Amino acid sequence: MKDRVVEKVFKILDLFLYNKSVTTKLIVEETGMSMRSAQRYIKDSMDFLDIKQNEDKSYTLISKDKLSQYIKRDDSYLTATLLQYAKSMYPESRHDAVERLFNLFNIKNLESAIQVLESSSIDFDRVQSVIADLSYYIKTHMRIQFDYMKGNKENRHKTTSPYKILYYNGFWYLIGCNDNKEIRAYRLDYIENIKPSSDNTKYVELDEKSKQIVENTSSIWFGTEELEVELILDDGIKEYFIDRPIFKNMQILSEKPFKIKVTVYNYMSLYMDLMPYAPHFEIITPEARQFFADNLLEAYKKNK
Repeated sequence: MKDRVVEKVFKILDLFLYNKSVTTKLIVEETGMSMRSAQRYIKDSMDFLDIKQNEDKSYTLISKDKLSQYIKRDDSYLTATLLQYAKSMYPESRHDAVERLFNLFNIKNLESAIQVLESSSIDFDRVQSVIADLSYYIKTHMRIQFDYMKGNKENRHKTTSPYKILYYNGFWYLIGCNDNKEIRAYRLDYIENIKPSSDNTKYVELDEKSKQIVENTSSIWFGTEELEVELILDDGIKEYFIDRPIFKNMQILSEKPFKIKVTVYNYMSLYMDLMPYAPHFEIITPEARQFFADNLLEAYKKNK
């Protein structure tokens, strides 16, 4: 079955971004388009991208930064939505290509409402009105109150200063800050009856460090300090971590062994991100290593 047009476009971008050179033959093979269409696409692209023709008649994208410059800041939400649309049409084996483009365009942290086509999320119809209301209060910096329909009935009334809507591991969350400047995560499908706070307490403005934590996180696990963790990855998974970085701040310390350093704000966040790859990694940092050992031992006791 031939790819749809939007799939072809993203496949071609992916070829230029992650190959030293691209031939029209390769484009034809990867997209199923005709040779004439492939030649026309390259000709059109050369008009606005830094693509040069090599002596062997192949083509090279000289400046990858130039590509991202064409995505205007005002168009970022549209771009992100289009990328999600492309991802929804790709087979799962091709999702990495779209993830690379998210990283390139630096739009991973956009408001999560753009992810309405994320196939693994809970039913969007259940939370879309909540997202609409919260987006307004986030934009206007307004402290809110709501009923959180989880846990004890006595503790269901919540107040918070809303900061961010986050999609994490199949669910949608509101990231907010209470009056003690503690960052909290609330699942959107448990939130009801949102309205402005009835008292005169002002919206809590986070300090710069806390604001940076909220803006940079892709997890619902928070802390008050940066925790640097060193790990060694097996050869079998290192390429996956390079092509699709699990951690945005990953630093490669050595190639053999393949050692990396990441910064997290909570060891539970690290635990949740790494567990799908066990036992193909080794944690070097003592405190993080102990945290993993304690949690794995507890799991073993419950399941032996």
